This record gives sequence, C-alpha cells and structure tokens, in this order.
Amino acid sequence: MSATLFDDLPPETIIEILLRLPVKDLVRSTSVNKTCTLIEKFDIPFETKTHTLKLIAQVHGILLITDLQTDYASRELYLWNPYVRRHRVLVSSCYKKHLDNLETTCALGMGFDKVMNDYKIVRIIYVEDDRGELLGDVAPKVEIFSLTENVWRNIKNPGVPRLDIEDGVFVDGCYYWFERNYAIVDHSSTCHGHKLRIMSFDFHSELFGEFNLPDDLSQILARNPINKLMRFEDSLALCVLDEPLNKGDSGLPYCIWLMRQENGVVTWTLRFRYVLEECGYPLAITKNGTLVIELFCSKNPGLATIVFCNQSMIHQDHGFGECMGPVEISTSVFNLSIVDTSFRESLILYEGGKSLLKYAKY
Repeated sequence: MSATLFDDLPPETIIEILLRLPVKDLVRSTSVNKTCTLIEKFDIPFETKTHTLKLIAQVHGILLITDLQTDYASRELYLWNPYVRRHRVLVSSCYKKHLDNLETTCALGMGFDKVMNDYKIVRIIYVEDDRGELLGDVAPKVEIFSLTENVWRNIKNPGVPRLDIEDGVFVDGCYYWFERNYAIVDHSSTCHGHKLRIMSFDFHSELFGEFNLPDDLSQILARNPINKLMRFEDSLALCVLDEPLNKGDSGLPYCIWLMRQENGVVTWTLRFRYVLEECGYPLAITKNGTLVIELFCSKNPGLATIVFCNQSMIHQDHGFGECMGPVEISTSVFNLSIVDTSFRESLILYEGGKSLLKYAKY
C-alpha cells in the first residue's frame, strides 16, 4: 500500500487540516528547510526619524506604529507583523500639505471591517482656523487607508465631533477615543461644564459617533484624570483611578468599567476593582483579567516599574526602569520590563502565502 501524499487529499480535508493549524505551522508549511524561530524573536525592521516608537493600535496581530516625537507623530505610519517579519511604511496622504504643516495635529485609529474583510486606518487631521484654534471653525479632515486597496482616500463631510481626544482602542468593528480630561471641576462635578464623551468610528459604515459617560464616571474622572480605554471580554472597557471606599484607607483603587449596548441603550457596569499602594498609569488588561500598570516610584521620580495585578490582588513586580515621570507618561522607556498584552499570531502582510490568509482565524 502506497503512502498518501498531502496533495492527494480532498480539498475539504486540506481546509479542515489548515483551519486547525496555528499560524506558526502555516508559515512553516510554506518554507523549505527553515525553522520558525523568526516568530519568537522580534527585531524591529525599520527606524523612525527620532528612533522612538509609539504604538497606536494592535489588531489581529498587526501593529500600527508611528514616531513618538510630536512633530512626526501620525505623519509617517508603519504597519508591522512581527510574526512574519513583514512591514509596510505609509508616507502618502490625501492631505500631505496639511501634514507638512506642524501646526496641525492628528488622531489615528486602526480596525477590521469584517464585512469587506479589510483592515483600515483612519486619520483625523485637525487644522487651525483664523484664530489659531484646532477645534474651531475649520472642520477636521478625514482619510481612510485600505490595506486591500493599498491607498488613502478622503471622506467628504465626515461629521467628526469637535473633541480633543486621547489615544483609543479597537473593539468589535469600531474604534473609540476618549475625550481628553483636564480635571477642570465645576459645581456640577463634571469636566468643562459637561459630561465627558467618547467618540467612535465604525470601520464598515465609516461614520463617526459620540456618546456621554454617565454622571458617576464623569465625577470620578473629574476628581482624577488617570484613565485608559481598553478592550475586555469583547467589550469597550474604561480603567479609572477612583477614591478609596473608606476614609483613611491607604490603597488606591483602579476600577474597570465595561460598556454594553442593547437596543441602542448604552450602559456601564463596574467589573473589577484592583487596589495598589502606589500611583501609576494603567497600560492594559489581559484576557484573564490581569491589570498591567506602570507604577511610579515615590522615592525616585525618575524610576517606574511594571506591575501585574490579578483579581486575587496578587501583585507581580517586573522591576524598575527609567522613565520621564508622570507628566510625560508616553515617553517612558523601560530597560528590563515586559508587558503581557496577549499578542496573537496572524498571517496579515505575509506576501509569500496569500492563499493561506483565508484559512487564518481572526
């Protein structure tokens, strides 16, 4: 009896086999006499102008990266899949004239349009009006990059809410940005005299939206501006630093609120509450509910540490590294620390095996 070769198998059997293989084995199956060690070692294959990096988003194993320095941030973008050593530099724009003007500022988001099976990047460009205001009379410009089409196109009359926004997160087809909080408290205990808002962008309909936070969350954020939008349990999550439950408690509670939408009604529910002894900045939450926080060393403002805190209040300290201090959180540089972000493998940007993309599960 002769042995059956892989090519002799029926197509439906081959599909079933490929669907059960991890990305690492799919990549290896297209190589000859090569190991898959490239998936285990991530060497950054590009350099930004200032040799600093800012991670904007991570969607299905592909990273959107830009320069950390303000003058270059959002101007040149880098799409990178570390697992297959592929990257793409995006330097073009529908609004290059505006991007060359350093007086403009940009907001970015990346997501997946599951209807069109396409990955997209949205770039919002805020242009100064005659009074020098970025959120004034001149409507923001918006452009979309399609990975499938490999081109930028502009969106006419996008209807972008006039919000000064923070970095955001991609959740279930939409990208969300949080309104920047300057901790200005008025008599109603909200910021700027109104409830704080979240702006959204749907990658399929390519429409913007916005909604308010409830009063209790707005009041928490009015008292303390430390917050971070995250994704947890396939829902939009907001991590905020709250006040201790009891007067005299020394611990600092970090709370995870989850947003749910049903029949057009948005509700927020308190999901987790972590208590730490030091103040810091939330970075991420893992799939099992472990919160990752950058804590600042009270004895030495130049040092910070990465701490994992699980639901049982068990802390895992990953050592100190250099940082620029709480004011410049985004420029922190850690020498020895590792952050677990539940990074997933994918074949996106893998040009040597495009036919395998339909077997990859996202």
